[in-house]
Amino acid sequence: MTAAGIYRSDGARRSVFESYDRLADEWPVARDDLDVETDFGSVHVLTAGPVDGTPVMLLHAASMGAPSWGPNAGPLVEAGFRLFAVDHIGEAGRSVLRDPTRYPSNDEQVATLYSQVADRLGIQRGPVIGASAGGQRALRYALAHPERVSHLALIGPMGLTPLGIRAVFKMMMASMRPTRRRIASTARWALGAAPAVTAGYCQWFEVVLRSVASPPRVARPTATSTDELRAITAPTLVVLGDHDNLVGPSDRARRRATSIPDVEVHVLASSHLVNVECALAVNQMLLDVLQRKAG
Repeated sequence: MTAAGIYRSDGARRSVFESYDRLADEWPVARDDLDVETDFGSVHVLTAGPVDGTPVMLLHAASMGAPSWGPNAGPLVEAGFRLFAVDHIGEAGRSVLRDPTRYPSNDEQVATLYSQVADRLGIQRGPVIGASAGGQRALRYALAHPERVSHLALIGPMGLTPLGIRAVFKMMMASMRPTRRRIASTARWALGAAPAVTAGYCQWFEVVLRSVASPPRVARPTATSTDELRAITAPTLVVLGDHDNLVGPSDRARRRATSIPDVEVHVLASSHLVNVECALAVNQMLLDVLQRKAG
């Protein structure tokens, strides 16, 4: 791998890091940064909360990076949880692939990655919260290692329904030909136009699309079968957006989610980044579920 890594140039990498640090510095609670080694390379983690608090792994939406949990960090930390927001390796962020040809490219390897991250962080068991593609990764981790997941929260998750061809095409074109007009159009379609989203994350999204070289070094989210959903043992919260272009119709996703044995499903007036657009409601739901069913 060149010095630029997954980025188009050293300057592009610097732009991503600068934007990343600005968002991370906006977290409403004190945080630390650490790096852990895995088979795929160095994984960066943002940590916050009491060191003796219940450990919670946070798996971000595709291309959003660990700082995107800023709208949710405060209430979770105030409730006594210890947060570990993980930068998915192979995406824009501060994790570093050791070899550009070797990344978590299927569901089994994704589960292996997060089990290694949990091992390095000393997390034996705890809640896992995932947004968008991070929700699909959380599903794969929970299925592969049910003994390690005490609670599961899936916010606008991929993996309940298949990833549509239109979404694949739009993201592929924006990555291959990141013109300003195409990026703006893709951001509106994928992320929505809510002020909380546009103010905080559309600039980041533009920097990422302009900076990360194609092809992507990540596994495409796969749909979880009904039998797999029925095999999930953790108490699960699912929060969906009612106009989420990436997940698709909320009624279909809700029906699929009800296959999980112990599940609570909510549909909010939101596009894809539900944890950002509806942070107050999502934060209360997270606290209600984690505290009511703790242990």
